[in-house]
Amino acid sequence: MAAANAFPPINVRYLDRADFDAVRWDDCVAESTQRLFYAFSWYLDALTTGVGAPHWGGIVAEQAGQYVAVMPVVYKQKYGIRYAYQPDYCQQLGIFSRAAIDLAVLSSDFFDRLNRSFRWVVSYRFNEKNENELQFPTEFSVIKRYNHVLPLNKPYEEIYRQYATDRKINLNRARNVGWVVEEKPDIRPLIQLHREHNEEKAVGGIQLDLTIYDRFVKAVDQLKNRGMARIWLARKEGEKNAEAGGLFVADRDRITYLFNGASPTGRKQQARLWMINQLIEAFAGQPLEFDFESPAVGAESVKAYYQSFGAESRPYTEISYDRLPWFITYARAFVRTILEWKNRT
Repeated sequence: MAAANAFPPINVRYLDRADFDAVRWDDCVAESTQRLFYAFSWYLDALTTGVGAPHWGGIVAEQAGQYVAVMPVVYKQKYGIRYAYQPDYCQQLGIFSRAAIDLAVLSSDFFDRLNRSFRWVVSYRFNEKNENELQFPTEFSVIKRYNHVLPLNKPYEEIYRQYATDRKINLNRARNVGWVVEEKPDIRPLIQLHREHNEEKAVGGIQLDLTIYDRFVKAVDQLKNRGMARIWLARKEGEKNAEAGGLFVADRDRITYLFNGASPTGRKQQARLWMINQLIEAFAGQPLEFDFESPAVGAESVKAYYQSFGAESRPYTEISYDRLPWFITYARAFVRTILEWKNRT
């Protein structure tokens, strides 16, 4: 006979979006020790609804009717093959669990369900808290990525002293420009600014699916509806046109620099630096962190720029694997070679 105080069993399974309870999902994410806004169902719903949109589901650990750990997975389907990948505007996903859950024990069940549900994972990034909670299977291809986060729990003067000399010099230059920073209700002007001046360099020559911007607008609307989004645009005093802008997402103890754009004038005359410094100054001394959301791949100069504010470098893990039958793998490589040849010629 089982002991009266024995814990109920934990059932781990994969569920597509239509099959799980969004209320219980979001409650688990909200109460998790790894909480990030990327993992809420309403945010992922917005990014996966519309023309050309991917799909998403999740691995759910349920105990006594409560979701105690969840792992969102975004995926696409092509030629009958379903493959998982890391979507735009979701730097980190991974496992989100309640405080009482021992992920060191439970994670093997999550990895087993991931393997069963997806034969091919192009890329999947776990959150920074998972670094010390998970032991990744040796059959996964594992890459360490690095993000940059600035603790704001010190007085502004102390944070400012950590700035690199170049940041201090350029901040003084920006002060002489006369930047005016205004909060705006609509993300579209900032997207247009980014598209005109920054998109080509940001995508690195990769053909961009432009429908992502429509879905991003929906996701930002969801953030705004919950009072989590601040859209800032900077213009010169006496002028109408914005020269730079940023989208900042505030969720509990973290402010994330999710999106930005700047014209050549805005870049040269340090409008983004001016905005970032204003935000740091406004929230300094509070139990918050400013997440620069460093690019996962490449952009070493951008990462160095964020580090120059005194930000901490924090690792997180990206995995990938390919368990497709050999003939599908070779066929995929052949098609890719043909397409590359056509692009060249």
